[in-house]
Parts: sequence; structure tokens; C-alpha cells
Amino acid sequence: MQLLNLLLAIAGIASAADIFRTTGDNCSGTKIGCSGIQENNCCAFSIARPQLSYNLPANSRGQGWSGAGCTGNVGTFTNVNQVTNRCVSFSIAVSSAKWLTGLNKREELSDEPCAEPNVAIYEIDGEEKKVRIPEGKSFEIEQWIEDGEWAKLSRLQAYSV
Repeated sequence: MQLLNLLLAIAGIASAADIFRTTGDNCSGTKIGCSGIQENNCCAFSIARPQLSYNLPANSRGQGWSGAGCTGNVGTFTNVNQVTNRCVSFSIAVSSAKWLTGLNKREELSDEPCAEPNVAIYEIDGEEKKVRIPEGKSFEIEQWIEDGEWAKLSRLQAYSV
């Protein structure tokens, strides 16, 4: 049993996830978020929404926070199986989020600085586009998304994993 726990812990260290906020209801519309974010690192958004979309590994849990920097009120959900595009509705508007390994509800505090969104995903003429958000520009680009400034977004570098 201890060997299994050790292997699960090692697998969790190497895992990453994606956390996105969207512009539309039911996680539709344009996405902006933290792609490849490590466990227990907070992803901060400049615009709060009550829904987030998660890509998470198995045996994990996600959290959405009302305050910046993963502070304030928190909503937590568990995730037994690996998921892609899991839309989660919270009872609060979420300004920041993170994910953790394990299914228990214990809170994990982190002194890591919050990550800013590094990817935007939008659609033009039926074609999905993924662009990299330059460091320090996420709040400005979130506003471009809210204002529908697609020409500005199209000038950003394409994102590939």
C-alpha cells in the first residue's frame, strides 16, 4: 500500500492541468486560462465568472476562489477520472482557481505566486485558434477578449504544446 501511495505521489508531481474561464454560459465561448499549470499553483483572472472549464488528471480535485490569489470563499469538487473540458459551476463568481491531487477536502496552502493566464482559445470563421499570452499581458488580453478585439488576438504567437 505504501508503494502505491508513493507511486501516486510521484505521478502527481509530474502532472499538470488546464484551468480556463469562458465568456459564455455553460463554459461556451472564448477561453482564457492557465495551460499546463502545476498542482497547487493558483491561476488568477482579472474578470470573475461563476463557471470554469478544467482539464484534470484522475484522482484530483479542483477549487474556485472568490478572491484574487486563491483567497476568500472557495468551492471544491472532486474528480475521480481524468477529464477534458469539465465545466464546473460555482455558487460564487470565481476570480482564481487551482487544482490538487487526491480526493480529500483538506485545504492546501501555497506560498507560490499566482500564475496569470498563458493561453487564449477563440474561434474565427469556424476555426479554433490558440494563442500564447505574453507574460504580464493577461489582464490586457482578457479585456481584448471581452471587447471582441479578434484582430489584436490574431497577432499573438500561436500556442502549441
